[in-house]
Amino acid sequence: MTAAMLQPTVTRLRQRRFKIRFPEDQAFEAATALETETLAVPVLNPKRRYLAVTVPEPQVGMVDAEVELDHQLQVLAAMGGEIVEDYQYDLDDPPPAPTTDSLGNPGLDDVLAQIRATEVWHENRGEGALIAVVDTGIDGTRPEFPIAKRKGSWQPLGDASWTDWKGHGTMCACIAAGTKIAGGAFDGVAPGAGLVACKTYLFDTELGAIYDYLIGLVDADPNLRIVATNSFGRKTGSPPVPPVQSDFVDALEDAIARGIAVFFSAGNNHELAGGHPVACDPNSIWLHKSRADLVSVATCELTGPMWHYSSRGPGQHFGDSNTNRKPDVTAPTPRNGKVVYGASIRTFPTGWGTSGACPQAAGLAALLWSKTPALTPADLYAAIRRGAVDLGHGPDCQGHGRIDCAASLALV
Repeated sequence: MTAAMLQPTVTRLRQRRFKIRFPEDQAFEAATALETETLAVPVLNPKRRYLAVTVPEPQVGMVDAEVELDHQLQVLAAMGGEIVEDYQYDLDDPPPAPTTDSLGNPGLDDVLAQIRATEVWHENRGEGALIAVVDTGIDGTRPEFPIAKRKGSWQPLGDASWTDWKGHGTMCACIAAGTKIAGGAFDGVAPGAGLVACKTYLFDTELGAIYDYLIGLVDADPNLRIVATNSFGRKTGSPPVPPVQSDFVDALEDAIARGIAVFFSAGNNHELAGGHPVACDPNSIWLHKSRADLVSVATCELTGPMWHYSSRGPGQHFGDSNTNRKPDVTAPTPRNGKVVYGASIRTFPTGWGTSGACPQAAGLAALLWSKTPALTPADLYAAIRRGAVDLGHGPDCQGHGRIDCAASLALV
């Protein structure tokens, strides 16, 4: 297959980017020794023997750079490399345009009160647990993330994890584990938990390397309790075709097997799928979000109704058993709600999306693990589901209901 045949459509990628996988270590090592002044190599993953190559953004479309990419792909193929498109996911980012903070609007403090996070902080604030934010980075200039809270990082080669290319990862990190202790505007659900900043542009190669990095942390210290919050997927109203030869999916499965607790946003696809705002169908929870061994989180308003965009279940991979029926639970995001987004505080007219719901559940998992470190991820998930408050919607809308930190901690 020629490099030209492998070009992704312009609507999918910001640039042409490919993953090259090698069948043996020697070929991978030889490929990584090649030098080029034109191409960028954002990811090297020795464990799975792959690398990513692309044209740097400033040179996208320049003839010399594109020709060099084609030439380099031919060289790598001749060395035994298998070339596939580096699949890119979409953010489950909040619905449109935030405005600047407005005094008097509801915000993260109101959310914490409703899910009863503050009621359990006399027991613990998430100390001892780590929350890995697999997202757009975390803005390290925000006081919600003092140095003592930063427990690790992964980023593409040449990048910096404690910067945020969009603002979205900073929001998720603050909701999960921000703190006011150093002058921050908000506490998160688990303000005592550590943070691991995992910066990604949502490519398969990056996500696979991130989960291999988290596995490495657990292998180095089996006593670590790592919760991963993920707010990405595919933004579509129709079931997407799974990515070809996904190293991310393999690494995710390995991480789950190592005992990492994984949480995903359910997605913001209900309207895209043609769903009526109050209906619990059609299904619009896609791909890995419908795995039975992780938790998918929907979102509702503070007043109780499901947000009109929150994806409905039972999930793309729902089978004959209810063990993987999605979503698992719901978390509230407020209308005109204010929250940290990048370097500033922003207000979102229609909530924070399921992106703002997922880190709430991840923060609850950190509280549970801080209280009872012997819990398995399955124990965490069961306590979160059993403690949830029934909002009166169907299970394909709300799952087991809105999360309740006090009720879940009382179960362990």
